[in-house]
Amino acid sequence: MTKLFTSRAGLVVSLSLGTLLSCCIGSPGPQGIPQAGNGEAAAAVPADPWHGAIGEANRASQLAATATTADQWQQVAGAWGRSLTLLQAIPTDDPRHVFSQRQAREYRQNLLLAYQKAELQGLPRAFPALGSDVLDEQVSLYRAYVAAQGPPDVLIVGSSRSLQGIDPQVLQQALAVEGYPGLRVYNFSVNGATAQVVSFVIRQLLATDLQPRLIVWAEGSRAFNSGRFDRTFAEILASPGYAAVQQGAKLTLPAQAPSASALEDPAEASAETAASPEIADNSEAEVSEPVVEAGTEPAEESTKTPDDASEMSSATAVASYGTVPLTPINSQGFLAINDQFNPTVYYRRFPRVRGQYDDAYRAFRLEGVQTQSLAAMTQFLESQGIPLVFVNLPLSNDYLDGTRTRYERQFQRFLQNWANQGAFTLVDRLEEWRWQSHLFADPSHINRYGAREMARLLAADRRIPWPQAESPDEANTPTETEAESSDDSPSGGE
Repeated sequence: MTKLFTSRAGLVVSLSLGTLLSCCIGSPGPQGIPQAGNGEAAAAVPADPWHGAIGEANRASQLAATATTADQWQQVAGAWGRSLTLLQAIPTDDPRHVFSQRQAREYRQNLLLAYQKAELQGLPRAFPALGSDVLDEQVSLYRAYVAAQGPPDVLIVGSSRSLQGIDPQVLQQALAVEGYPGLRVYNFSVNGATAQVVSFVIRQLLATDLQPRLIVWAEGSRAFNSGRFDRTFAEILASPGYAAVQQGAKLTLPAQAPSASALEDPAEASAETAASPEIADNSEAEVSEPVVEAGTEPAEESTKTPDDASEMSSATAVASYGTVPLTPINSQGFLAINDQFNPTVYYRRFPRVRGQYDDAYRAFRLEGVQTQSLAAMTQFLESQGIPLVFVNLPLSNDYLDGTRTRYERQFQRFLQNWANQGAFTLVDRLEEWRWQSHLFADPSHINRYGAREMARLLAADRRIPWPQAESPDEANTPTETEAESSDDSPSGGE
C-alpha cells in the first residue's frame, strides 16, 4: 500500500516575510494602518474596537513572553494582526483615532518582529530530511503553495542555474500578455540537481495531487554528465526521506476524506506499486555504483513513516522531521540574485578557471546514469500526459572558452537528438546573451534581471505548448509586488 505524507506541518512559518505581511495584514488602508486578512477579526468587529484591539495586544504580549517555537510566534503574530485590524475599525471622528494610529505604528513593528522570530526557528519539514536543506525547503514551500493555490500549471525544475534563472511571477505576467492569463507557475529548482535528482523528485517524491500540467526543465550540460560523481543524489540516497520513499511514501496534501484509492485492497495496491514506473525503474540508484555505495547504509536507518500523519499537529511534525533554515527563496520557489557580472571586478575576487580544470566537465560523458534518468523521466511524463520543455540556459562569453564550447556543442547535439525523437520540446538559449554580462550574476548563472528576460523570452516562444488556465481568476494572485517584478531594470552592461 502506498503511504502518503499528509503532515499539516507543511509551512507553519510563512513563505517569506513579504508574503506573510500581505497574507495577514493586507495592503495599507487610507490611514496607513494595515488591514488584517484574518477572517475572525474582520467578520466580527466589536462594538468598541478600541477595547478589542487592546485586548488582542495584551494577548500578543502574553504569548510573546513564553513563545519559543515557530508555531507559537505565529500565534503572537496573529494576535498583533487582529489588533491592527481592530484599530483600523476606529472611525476618523472618534477622539481616540489619532492615538490609535500612533499605537498601530508600535503594533506593526511588533508584528514584524514576531514574524522574524518565527522565521529564525526555521521551516518545519513536511517530509523526512532528503539530504539537502534547499531540497527540504522547496519540498515544504511547494506543498504549502499547492495547498494555497492548487497545483501549478507550469513547474520549473533544474539546479541553481534554474533556481535563479527563470522568474516564475514574470513568466505568469508575460504569459498573460501572450494570451495565457491566469496560469500558475512555480520554480522547484534545487542547488546541484542533476537528471537523477529531477527524475527522483518528479517520478517518486511528488504524489499525483502535486503534479503540474507542464514541466520546464531549465538546465545545462553539468546535470547530464554521467562521468562525474553525483554528490547531490548521493546525499539523497543516504537520507531518511529517500528510505521513506522506498517504503512507498510520497509528498501529498492532507486528505479531506478517505478516497477510493485509500480504501482499496492492500494486496492489490502492493501489486500496483510494484508495477509502477517508480518502482520498476528502481529509482536510478542501481545504475550508479558509487552513488549506491554512498547511500546504502543511511537508507537502512530510515525514520518510520507514521500511518496517521494527517492527524499530526505542527509541533508533532517538527519533532518528527525537524526544521530547515530559511533562505531568500520566495513564495514561488525563485531565488532573486541582484549581482551583475563584471569580469574586471569578478576576477579580482575569484580565480579564472579554464574549462579543462572545470569539475562540471570532468570525465565528460553523456551516456550513463544521468541519461537513463532522463529516459525514465520522459517515459513517466508521457504516461501522465505532462508535456516536457527543455531549456538550455545561457552562458557568458567568459565561461565559454574553447574547451567548454566543445563540450557544450556535444550537449547541444545530445539534446537535439532527444528532441527529434519527441522526448521534449527543445529551447536552446545557450548563446542568447553571450556578450551581455549584465544579465549574469557570475560567468554561468543568470541574475534576477536575466531571469526576467528569460521568462519573457519563454512566454513569447510559440514552440512551447503552454496550457490554458482552468480558472484564470484564481491564479492571478501575485506574491511579489508588480513594481518589483517589472519596473526594476538592470543598469547597462558593465
